[in-house]
Amino acid sequence: MRTLVCRHCGRTILANKKLKHLTQHYCAGKACQSARKLRFDRHKYKTNGFFRSQKLQRVRDRKQTMKSDEGNPFLGSQYQSSYRESHPGYVLENRLRQRLRNAKKHSKTSSEPKIVNPDAFMPQRPDNEQVYAMIAVDYQKIVNPDTLMMEHLHMMTVTEAKPMFVRVL
Repeated sequence: MRTLVCRHCGRTILANKKLKHLTQHYCAGKACQSARKLRFDRHKYKTNGFFRSQKLQRVRDRKQTMKSDEGNPFLGSQYQSSYRESHPGYVLENRLRQRLRNAKKHSKTSSEPKIVNPDAFMPQRPDNEQVYAMIAVDYQKIVNPDTLMMEHLHMMTVTEAKPMFVRVL
């Protein structure tokens, strides 16, 4: 039995015995087969004018159909549209599920006012001559993490708390 080294992944594998008249260079892995096809297409694109013109024409046609669908965000691909037309049961079931998802999402967001205001008012501008420190806070309690704490701390208490970030403004 003949062995070969895959040109893409480099693994040593047994050659397919059914390919008697062809030389095998790639293993059966999905990525390796994709690499093989890409190499073949690139070579054929460079050497075969008819193949190149057909490929370019397909790209032009695809761009033209995309331009005709442009502007309508609810219009999916042609495949999706035809699938929905041929499977009305799927469409109804999906609509029902979407309604349930929307209701579940709506029940999570309440219209009740928040306990604390996340947009804190700063009565004065911060002093640029001072050193500010961010200290880890326990958020298990209901607190507003965005408030300005107008409390001056002694430098020793700040260094003992192991600040996460310190900067001079």
